[in-house]
Amino acid sequence: MNSRDLPAPARPRLLQPPPPPPRIPWLWVIVFAIGLGVGARWYVDRGQAASLDAAQVLIARGGLTDLHAAVDNFLNMSSRTPCIRTAEALVRAQAAAEYDDDREGARAAIGRAEPERALCSDLAIADGLLALADGDLDAAGAAVTAPTTSLSRPGRAWLQGTLALAGRGEQAAAIAEIEATIAAQPAAIAPRRALVWLYFEAGEFGGALQTLARARTAGLAHLGLAADEALLHALLRRELSGVADLADQLLALDPAALGPRDLAHAALARALVHVHGGEPAAGLGRAAAAWPSLAPWDAHARRLALELSLEAGDAERARELLAQLGVPEPEASIVRAWSLLAEGDVMASLVALSACPQDHPRVAYLQGLALVEQRRFPEAEPWLERADRMLPGRVEVEVARARVTVHTGDVATAQRKLEGIAAAEHYAPRAYTGLGEAYLSLGADSKDLRAAQRALTRAVEKEPRPAEAMLLLGEVWQRRRLKVPEAERNALAWYEQAAAAGLRLPRYREALARYLGDLGEGARAEAMLRELSQEPGIDPTTPLDLLALALARADAQGAAVPAEADEWLAAAVKLGADADALTRARARLNLARGTGLARSASDLEKLLRRKPYDIDARILAARVLVAQRDLEAAETLVRQGFYAAEPGRDEVATGRLFIAWGEIAIKQRKRKQAALHARAGFHRMLGEQRPTIELLAAVEFATDIFLRTEQHKIALGMTRQLTEALPFHGDAWRLHARALYDEGENPKSATRAVLKALELDPDNVRALELRAHVAARAGDRTTAREALARALELETREPDRQRMREFHRRHLGE
Repeated sequence: MNSRDLPAPARPRLLQPPPPPPRIPWLWVIVFAIGLGVGARWYVDRGQAASLDAAQVLIARGGLTDLHAAVDNFLNMSSRTPCIRTAEALVRAQAAAEYDDDREGARAAIGRAEPERALCSDLAIADGLLALADGDLDAAGAAVTAPTTSLSRPGRAWLQGTLALAGRGEQAAAIAEIEATIAAQPAAIAPRRALVWLYFEAGEFGGALQTLARARTAGLAHLGLAADEALLHALLRRELSGVADLADQLLALDPAALGPRDLAHAALARALVHVHGGEPAAGLGRAAAAWPSLAPWDAHARRLALELSLEAGDAERARELLAQLGVPEPEASIVRAWSLLAEGDVMASLVALSACPQDHPRVAYLQGLALVEQRRFPEAEPWLERADRMLPGRVEVEVARARVTVHTGDVATAQRKLEGIAAAEHYAPRAYTGLGEAYLSLGADSKDLRAAQRALTRAVEKEPRPAEAMLLLGEVWQRRRLKVPEAERNALAWYEQAAAAGLRLPRYREALARYLGDLGEGARAEAMLRELSQEPGIDPTTPLDLLALALARADAQGAAVPAEADEWLAAAVKLGADADALTRARARLNLARGTGLARSASDLEKLLRRKPYDIDARILAARVLVAQRDLEAAETLVRQGFYAAEPGRDEVATGRLFIAWGEIAIKQRKRKQAALHARAGFHRMLGEQRPTIELLAAVEFATDIFLRTEQHKIALGMTRQLTEALPFHGDAWRLHARALYDEGENPKSATRAVLKALELDPDNVRALELRAHVAARAGDRTTAREALARALELETREPDRQRMREFHRRHLGE
């Protein structure tokens, strides 16, 4: 068998012919490769598109963390993606301009995108945004006309609105562009933020609030919108409790989530609430810390910093900010007038405001508040009504109007209104002061006085300028002085604090001077009123009060009528004093001079025909008749007063009438009747809450008669009652010591009483003289000589000095 016979498979392999080469389907390979490439490209393009879509969503949402995430998306995309570096630069520039975030990073991104400038128009928008962040408004304005894409249109609309707010462009055009942008891209938040402030600047506060509410609905997680909400409500002085809560939450966040500018806005909003909550130092501190983060074009936030300084009473800081801000006229003049009001110079503020445009909302606002501070309530109401219409929702205007109602309308309605404001707005300015005024106006009921005291104490704690609340607290304690032992001292302390806190407003010192006069501290009161009489803006009654005190002092000292008496009367006339008050003042002056009595009698008679219930005029008319030696007519006139009730009242305040009747009875030599009238007058005057000086004079008049007629028990009863009513008044204890001394049964009690008088008033000349008498009777000549020597040092009236020297000669030796 040869090899050819073998089956082919059995043949040696080397001898087999080579198989034919395999046929590779190259066409299919090429088709597969192309398909694979297209698929990969499709997959990559699909991923790039998804990243771009996600980035656009993040940019529309517009929060700082959203913008950072959009930048990360762009960085992860292929560098071959068209305009990818421009998109990154645009987002970084938006963050730099809107949030003051990483300007250098934005600048570097624009540099990296420079090769794309010819093809990518959005880079011009990025340039404009970064220019705004740098404060170059001219360069920023050039970008407003640049073409946009869907990616850059919201940023350009925000830029145009922000520039319009800075005075670089028409606000109406900016509003139109933003509204068109929102219509095309409803999810875009940044343009809505600018639109809020454009409406605010145009005075459309309702539109601003509605736009912000819609934006908050569209961007629930946008922290910048939350900062806008806090700032807007702070500027409108609305819902300050809510502003405080929101600002505190924002300030507690990681700063990286909000950005320096919005953090500064939240801090400013919180600072305003500090000021309204009675913490001006904390408010000014927060505002000062926030100020460096406010861009020069951030007009509303910078304006709030200025207003906050004024409301905190830091007029000097406000003037510094005014100079930095370059506020145009007439706004600058209005701010200067506000600065005067912040310093408490209400009169100068009103003069300055009179030169400002009277139709300006802020002028109406400030004039209304200033007139309320001056207690010119009827004049204040029209201004406040206008301010409420042009600046709606301001809590301080609402409070001021309620305070006007307290004094000119339904007190109960005003009280309910103020209670509601105080409950709803923890930081409402002056709400507690107004509430205290309302409770005081309701009457002298102890429950109302306690409620007034609580409200006013809260006002002192919370208000940045609590002088008014201090003054009203003085009035509260003054009304309680005959029932609460420490009330007289507390009232004086509050009046003094009010005068110190309200130095620029005369009426606080006027109130202190009047109270000092009521206490019997005539010398101090007269000195204060003499100074006040030279100042502008004083009350028309101030010269008349000064005249009354000076005449009383001259009468007590046996001195001549003050030379300035006619000048004071003329000043009161010039200030517009009440005609009846002038009639009474002229009668006092004529009585002191002993001239013009017939004229005074005629004038007072006419007054009493119109106002038979005018007790002061009736007593003056009786004294004129006494001076004319017509005692019977004087007595008849006084007795008629017991039946002349004031309209709307059933009873007559008869205390002073009884005292006047007693004085006439003394002239008629009816000593017993005089004493009884004086005693009755004193008891009624206690119930009528008459001033301390009148109570002291009534008791001294009555006890002098009782002691002369040796009715010691009656005298002691009256003086004991006086010390219970006025336990911290030296003259009350002096009168009690005198009654004890004259009775002679309890020298130790007399000593204790006179020592108490000197403890309360060490330089009381009458008490020192009585101390000498008490000590001399007890055999303590050394103490008697020391007390009498001190009394002689202080006494200025020669007849009294002569009496003291005579006592020394007769009882203490030469």
